[in-house]
Amino acid sequence: MTTSVVPAAGKGTRLGTKLPKTLIPIAGKPIIAWTVETLEQTPIIDSIVLVAPDEFIGEFKKLCSENSWEKVVAIVAGGLDRQQSVWNGLKVMPEETEWVIVHDAARPLVKPSLILAVWEAANEIGTGAIAALPCPDTVKRTLDGVLIAETLDREQIWLAQTPQVFAADLLKEAHEQAIKDGCSATDDAMLVERLGVPIRLVMGDPLNIKITNPVDISLAEALIAYKV
Repeated sequence: MTTSVVPAAGKGTRLGTKLPKTLIPIAGKPIIAWTVETLEQTPIIDSIVLVAPDEFIGEFKKLCSENSWEKVVAIVAGGLDRQQSVWNGLKVMPEETEWVIVHDAARPLVKPSLILAVWEAANEIGTGAIAALPCPDTVKRTLDGVLIAETLDREQIWLAQTPQVFAADLLKEAHEQAIKDGCSATDDAMLVERLGVPIRLVMGDPLNIKITNPVDISLAEALIAYKV
């Protein structure tokens, strides 16, 4: 069984709203609806766990009912950060889950073909795989945000996206170890990396944007309008 854990508890502060980011509408429906509908349409996904802001769980349940999302098996409250939110999702996923697809709800334009490609790569290597893009820009490292410390080799830099797919037991072990060590990470691959296992890179999609700022909403709506 493959379960998708969808962290959707992020705040919309940078978008200038009190609503959770994923309840903000784009092209006529909430961001979370675009994301879940794609996951529902992806054949390899058997079940979906949504991680929502505690005070908006009722709204998420309403959306689930109104849209007949058949694969959603649980809606759980998020934690203080993304890492805790994913962990909360992992704790309630079906016991028979063998593979976990972690996908940010704030990436509503993900394509089923990308999800499948990452899932297949993870299955082939037996541990995990993530969608990512080569860095097209020159990358500078700084110590203080003012002066350049050095220029990094961009040939070695990839920009991580989601979906990220991992063997279920491995991902749970990575989260448990991080809790023991007090380690904080901004994506799940970083936690699995700490276990010393290989993780495969899969070419991502530049249109698989993450909704973070107001301009991202305009861009997403334009892409949807042109059916890119």
